[in-house]
Amino acid sequence: MTEEKVHNFEADGPQDIDVQIKSGAVDVLLTDEPGISVRIRPRPDTGNPLSEGLSQLVNLFSQFEAVPSPEDIVDKAVVEYSNNRVVVRAPDRMRHVSLGVTVRAPSGSNVDIRSHSGDVLVTGAAGRLSVRTGSGEIKVDRADGAATVITGTGAVRLGPMLGGLQARTGSGDVEVSSVGGSSTALITGSGDVWLGAVASDVTARTGTGDLTVADAATGKIDLNTGSGEIRVGIRQGTCAEVDLQSSTGQARSELTLTDSPPQGEVKLRVRGRTRSGSAVVSAALDG
Repeated sequence: MTEEKVHNFEADGPQDIDVQIKSGAVDVLLTDEPGISVRIRPRPDTGNPLSEGLSQLVNLFSQFEAVPSPEDIVDKAVVEYSNNRVVVRAPDRMRHVSLGVTVRAPSGSNVDIRSHSGDVLVTGAAGRLSVRTGSGEIKVDRADGAATVITGTGAVRLGPMLGGLQARTGSGDVEVSSVGGSSTALITGSGDVWLGAVASDVTARTGTGDLTVADAATGKIDLNTGSGEIRVGIRQGTCAEVDLQSSTGQARSELTLTDSPPQGEVKLRVRGRTRSGSAVVSAALDG
């Protein structure tokens, strides 16, 4: 029985990383060094076998069943590697036991993470990205391939997402430094959405929260909030078609507008709707 489980594998170049746990934190470190390292440990909040989570297990299965310690759960976790793919699985029944999983792998690896609850952190540049958690904050430095990021409750904070992005949270803010690829869709039930540089089609929705695009250059941008402010910054020199409406607030432009058809190609189209809040278009924002 061990308090920590470590696996090391020889690997060179981008790999496929597949992690599924019930509860806990997942950290993925993508570096320029070869090789894969997987570290699994019990989280501090499950250090006591008689903690609330483990007590729930006893009530769920049987009062006569032996109560596993966090170290037992670490021992039963599965770590496998073959065909450029590393798989990490927590024991199925131990959803109330919190684990910490750290994976180090080469830069450009594809990342697939599933968790019922817990924070997810991806440091470095991923290839394709898929992160889904029932509750918890998600932070990712960068993804060059298609990205899907979903959490039931928690903030989503992303660096450059260059291959298209689908992001959703039931409750929490969404921040993305820049987006590219074919399309981006951002949805939050309650929370603000902030986008940095935009060079692709974007759809953003929030029930209650502000929508901000700091630096729009190209693409079709469609923004909708039930209660919140919309602000779009247009990159200097960009020919844009803008349609902003607010039911009970003001829709205004801080830029010079014209009703005449543009002489050049319209590379940016912006549509924004808010029922309660102002809608503003301005020069590109600093941040």
